Amino acid sequence: MGKVLTGFVLAVLVCVSLASSQPPDSESTYDVPLSLQPRHMVDFPTAGLPPKGGFYVDADIYGEGGVLFYLGVGFARYFSFGISYGGLRVIGSGDPEMNPRPGVQLKARIVEESFVMPAIALGFDSQGRGVYLDSLDKYLIKSRGIYAVASKNWDLLGPFSLHGGLGYSLESENDNSATIFLGAIKTFGDFLDLRAEYDFALNDSWADNPHIADDGILNMSVIWHVNTSFSIGLEVRDILTGNKVDIDDLREWNRGLSIEYRGIL
Repeated sequence: MGKVLTGFVLAVLVCVSLASSQPPDSESTYDVPLSLQPRHMVDFPTAGLPPKGGFYVDADIYGEGGVLFYLGVGFARYFSFGISYGGLRVIGSGDPEMNPRPGVQLKARIVEESFVMPAIALGFDSQGRGVYLDSLDKYLIKSRGIYAVASKNWDLLGPFSLHGGLGYSLESENDNSATIFLGAIKTFGDFLDLRAEYDFALNDSWADNPHIADDGILNMSVIWHVNTSFSIGLEVRDILTGNKVDIDDLREWNRGLSIEYRGIL
């Protein structure tokens, strides 16, 4: 109960911050081109999306030899569609364990960012993270499912953005409540991002499911923009506590690598 209350209070504070006027001595950067707006923090979405005719090809490499491939395109000014697929032990030793089905990503921006208002997007993402647990009908880290997210940009010694949203995963009938996610991105120069996100994991029952610790999930990454089209990132996931695949198998935290290419069709 305390975790739910904390999540609600923090979500309200972030929403107030997103909707408030600009901080002193700062400038709005709400006119950042779509092609330069990040589509996600680490795993969680922002209100950013590719421009019309823009596309992206991503590869996320994570623990246990896991790889997730993403391919997406901007079909209209404020709508994008993507697919994803991958599995564990795609690289390294052992037999690959592929995901049971491809993931689907849809995103539509319904409110454009202004000097005062954040950008707001609605979306759907069926791609979870880690091993797929057949007995629980879910990924180790649930997919975002149906979500709404708000993003606000400022110029604070370079681009800085806050993001907050609600997600309702369609995985697992036992605990399919909504969850809250928050995050921030700070850009240094034209080539380096520091990103952090926190998932309250309110849609995973830690009382019945040992796979998600009740401290939530904290992820961070450092992204190097080699140029305007190509980026490489180092990611650290589950920093606070970790995930349990089996009772005796504790993964405190894990490192990953992300590769992203963006272009125009």
